[in-house]
Amino acid sequence: MAAGLAVSAPAQAADEFRTITRDGIVLQYHRVAKTGASMKGTGVTRSDFDGDGVDDIAAVGDPFNHNLPHYPTGAVAVRYSSAAQVDYFFGAMLSDNGGSFGSAIVAGNFNGDAYDDLAVGDADEADPRNKARAGGVWIIPGSSSGLVVDSAKHFNQSSPGVPGDPENLDWFGASLAAGDLNGDGRDDLAVGAYSEAIGTKAQAGAVTVLFGGADGLTATGAQYFHQDQAAVPGAAERNDQFGRTLAIGKVNGDRYADLAIGAPMENDGSSSYGTGIVTLLRGSAGGVSSTGVTAVTGAGVHGATGDRYTIAWYLGLALTIGDVNGDGLGEVIAGAPSAQTPQLDGGLITVFTGRTGGLSGSAVRVITQRTTGVPGDPESGDRFGAALAAGDVTGDGKADVLVGAPGEAIGSTGEAGVVTLLKGAAGGLSGSGAQAFDQNHAVVPGSAERGDNFGARVALLNLNGTGGLDALVASPREEVSGDTAGYPSGTLSSFYGATGGLVPQSTSTSGLNLRSNRTLLLGYGSRIAAPESSLPLY
Repeated sequence: MAAGLAVSAPAQAADEFRTITRDGIVLQYHRVAKTGASMKGTGVTRSDFDGDGVDDIAAVGDPFNHNLPHYPTGAVAVRYSSAAQVDYFFGAMLSDNGGSFGSAIVAGNFNGDAYDDLAVGDADEADPRNKARAGGVWIIPGSSSGLVVDSAKHFNQSSPGVPGDPENLDWFGASLAAGDLNGDGRDDLAVGAYSEAIGTKAQAGAVTVLFGGADGLTATGAQYFHQDQAAVPGAAERNDQFGRTLAIGKVNGDRYADLAIGAPMENDGSSSYGTGIVTLLRGSAGGVSSTGVTAVTGAGVHGATGDRYTIAWYLGLALTIGDVNGDGLGEVIAGAPSAQTPQLDGGLITVFTGRTGGLSGSAVRVITQRTTGVPGDPESGDRFGAALAAGDVTGDGKADVLVGAPGEAIGSTGEAGVVTLLKGAAGGLSGSGAQAFDQNHAVVPGSAERGDNFGARVALLNLNGTGGLDALVASPREEVSGDTAGYPSGTLSSFYGATGGLVPQSTSTSGLNLRSNRTLLLGYGSRIAAPESSLPLY
């Protein structure tokens, strides 16, 4: 069992419970009052739903022993820095509905006000029109008092203006990314449907872009991308999974953010030197441009590994974007946790240099646990690169990259997990000054236990309102004292940013901490609201 966790008494005073219906889809909502002082912060924020300058924490868990009118298909708990409540959002299993509410979860300011908004994917949601389990996305706007469920919007492939048709297991909403693609000061939302059939090619995958506006996201002018379009490199093939991962950030130095798309199953079974592909589409005043699209495959980075036996299998299973050298051009960082290093599933990350020409296999740096300065050694099953987050932790104006390796063995304890912070520098990302943390660290709560998967999800947010960005690290299979054996409630551990890197904090929050008179959560932290999100590997 985990030790040293700050386990609070269950919240009891329910302010309200009700259901919201949009497009025939039900969202269950539970607000629990809490006490706490208001906070005020400075610096960059990424999930500040109540507008106080400090990020709020929205994370996914699985409802357990619930007391809800509809069977919950997933849950998102939102802990605010200032707003006087904890909000819980649940999907609803109806008679013909599937559901995986919380399959992806991101924060973005879609209407350009002072508050971030929350987007929640439900990739297995049934479409009321044709009953296909095609998927959908909920958008809940922020305010000074937190998220406003009564103003929630819902989009699926039957929504007017949304391209495509709802088909069984399209998985619309399995991945999400937020950012300002058209430079209007409002974030836009990319929605992955990686199981979308393109013609007769099942699971080829597609991506839809919804644009922000004064009233929030709209389907007006929505765009749709797949690999059978002339402008997109490659070709739509069965099980490519184009759109499995997404990231948005400024790569080529203009005023528009750009869209990176991962298709990790590209060339599976047909290449000996790597699989997967990462595609970069440029942002523009008119939205995502169909010109200047670039892409690099797993085989295309093989020459940069420096070792014929180091092979990027399934490149693009994780994606993020950050300017790691401070030149104003963002690097696209792609994870290949199944990479051969040469150990099977040792894992690697690729750092594609930000440049006006887009992605190139000749402008990439490959980092593994063999890279000089990176702590640890690559071992089979480590899955280094399974989770990624980029942002300025040290406050030097350069993005650092937090890398999760949830399969890492700590001593003889398998799949305990570790996270590594790689520090940005003028010369680019490297192992110089890297930090690694596991749960056997003297300050990090808990202890390294088999199957905890510490580092299965990571996020860089502004948690304390000062200095550089801070880190959240999920251990979704962590059991804490009070859990039913075999039913781990999961934990989120905090690390504060500082000039020297990350500083671990001695407390964490578990799904058990967040139990209420309606439910408790298992696997807490399996997704964390940040600029990008996708279905977890663990």
